[in-house]
Amino acid sequence: MVFNQWESSDRPNAAPVLVRTARQQDLNRLADVLSSSFHIKEGVIGWIYPLFRMGIYEDLRNRLRTKTDHYVCLVAINQATPQASSYPLGEENLVGTVEMGLRTQSFWQPRSHAYLYVSNLAVQREYRRQGVAQQLLLTCERVALEWGFQELYLHVLENNLQARRLYRKAGYQIKHAESSLSHWFLGQPRQILMYKRVG
Repeated sequence: MVFNQWESSDRPNAAPVLVRTARQQDLNRLADVLSSSFHIKEGVIGWIYPLFRMGIYEDLRNRLRTKTDHYVCLVAINQATPQASSYPLGEENLVGTVEMGLRTQSFWQPRSHAYLYVSNLAVQREYRRQGVAQQLLLTCERVALEWGFQELYLHVLENNLQARRLYRKAGYQIKHAESSLSHWFLGQPRQILMYKRVG
């Protein structure tokens, strides 16, 4: 399903982007975008980068295969035709993705306490700061309203200032910061739970 499209003339810095639901044939590109956004290829980690990518691919393949009422993986496709494309003929230039699904705060809570949770928002490095992430988040809001939900939730790391700015600009507010054992004993950054009322 295609959700939205905007032209570069509408936004001065924007590439013309089409947002649609992910398909099985998108898996390789999705794994590339997610892996490069959340893992580094340099140094020691670079040696195990292919394992990270394979894990992301398999997890996503399973989620796309499992048909549930309140789960969606969205992809942003760059509609511009690059002069020298590195993609095979007919393959779309997938530049971003986001997932949204139903969650409960704990496993013993009934589904009536479930909420919509946004995760795995990622945009290819060369397409960042062009409105792609904002468009993906706006599409999540439209889907949430279609499903009858009034609020969206997501987590962001306390030290990820760029992502926090993005979510604040999109209208998300801090619900609370969550401390964990890794924060107290290893000095890891806390996770901040943010939410937005969309209805």
